[in-house]
Amino acid sequence: MNASTASVNVLKIGLSKAKDDALLLGFFKDKVELAGEIKLLDNVLGGIISRYIKDGNFKGEKSEVKVIYTGNNIKNVVLVGLGEEDKFSFEILSGVIAGASRKLRDGRIESFSVFLDSFNNKKLEDESVVEKIVLSSLIGMYQFTEYKTKDKDKIKRVKQVTLITGSGKNFENGLMRNLVIADAVNKTRDLVNTPPNIATPEYVSDYAKGLARKSGLKCTVFDERQILEMKMGCLDAVGKGSVNKPRLVVIEYKGAGKERAIAIVGKGVTFDSGGLNVKPYPYILNMKDDMAGAAAAMHVIESCAKLKLPLNLTVVAPLCENMIDADSYRPDDVLTAYNGMTVEIKNTDAEGRLILADALSYAAKTKPLALIDIATLTGASTIVLGSVGTPFLSTDEKLSERLKNASKSSLEKLWELPLWPEYEESIKSDVADIKNISEEGDAGVIMGAIFLKNFVGDSPWAHIDIGTTVWSKAEKGMLTKGATGATVRLMMDLLINWKA
Repeated sequence: MNASTASVNVLKIGLSKAKDDALLLGFFKDKVELAGEIKLLDNVLGGIISRYIKDGNFKGEKSEVKVIYTGNNIKNVVLVGLGEEDKFSFEILSGVIAGASRKLRDGRIESFSVFLDSFNNKKLEDESVVEKIVLSSLIGMYQFTEYKTKDKDKIKRVKQVTLITGSGKNFENGLMRNLVIADAVNKTRDLVNTPPNIATPEYVSDYAKGLARKSGLKCTVFDERQILEMKMGCLDAVGKGSVNKPRLVVIEYKGAGKERAIAIVGKGVTFDSGGLNVKPYPYILNMKDDMAGAAAAMHVIESCAKLKLPLNLTVVAPLCENMIDADSYRPDDVLTAYNGMTVEIKNTDAEGRLILADALSYAAKTKPLALIDIATLTGASTIVLGSVGTPFLSTDEKLSERLKNASKSSLEKLWELPLWPEYEESIKSDVADIKNISEEGDAGVIMGAIFLKNFVGDSPWAHIDIGTTVWSKAEKGMLTKGATGATVRLMMDLLINWKA
């Protein structure tokens, strides 16, 4: 776990025996009444909670947070509104816990407890409630402070989160699993938030080697000379314009003997200037996030190793910078991909699909059980779903259903778009097999996937376009400003529940 990540544990004790800086109690709107353990605690505290509620200071509105200082073993009682009970869901629970956790952190609370039994309407499974509270508190309190130099000693952090419950169930497995997932999300955010002058292709490939070494994974890194020898003409061309040369990272996890592996390909453009078709301001800002697919894939495979999942997994991450130089590739160039297909360049700012073409071809050659790519591929994803959800496309109905189920469970919203054959006409080239964009500019997310489909062979394949959901401009629910760690929770849910 990161040093900045809070520890989490479960205690099975009565509330009146609890000791902590703060205690979170959940209440539904119009049901703000004390009973059971909460009533016993109120008696111990001399009726301070009941008096506060009676005075009309707390209504139980969704995300309402009121702090009552007691000065006792529980120094602060925190009343948390859950909204209307019939509308309560895991999504509401997660958003409420994340927001309350941040508020306590910002109030310099270093340790707090959550009374688990008060954050359930008895319709949700306790195990799942525990998992969501762990994830939402740790993800919601994320901060990226690596490059701050002033007042670092004043940065507020929560060191301990304790879940208090009267349940006799064993939550240890779910707790540990979700600690691993939360850590993976936050480490993905750290890597994506790292400035591009630091997180170059070589830096990220070295990071991958270190991650693999600690987790007992096999990691192979191909340099620019090997990439050229392998005839990966697209990755080579995109990376030529930068002094920071491209790399291809392949990480392998073996958890299921000789069974075929699932393959995840993550786009890894560590900075995207747009190339000769340079990005205008402000679209060039935050282009360090163009490697978020690779960052997510790396931490997903690390998590699989930590959890010892019974499957085989291969991650392929093409890493490069798309920069401007005398060696930069140009519009009208024709490149040859790893699978032998020729590609006419119509826009150098459609570079992600080019490096994915080589990486997908490489992964497809291994005949994986399923092939999934994660990529900040298009700004058109904003037009499709805004910043709320992520579009995906698939050639395989069973894989599509797996992703949809993982979406519901992980709370990472996905929406499937079609791969109708009519779109294929738009990327036919007069001088090569295909061109890298459609010149009409319509259906951008779909056109990107239509291009990639040429490089996946017969593999069951899905393309996830995180072009919008990779970055948050606001603090809301589990999201904080900056990198989101998009798809890590989704992919871990998919793989944990994978059955061949």
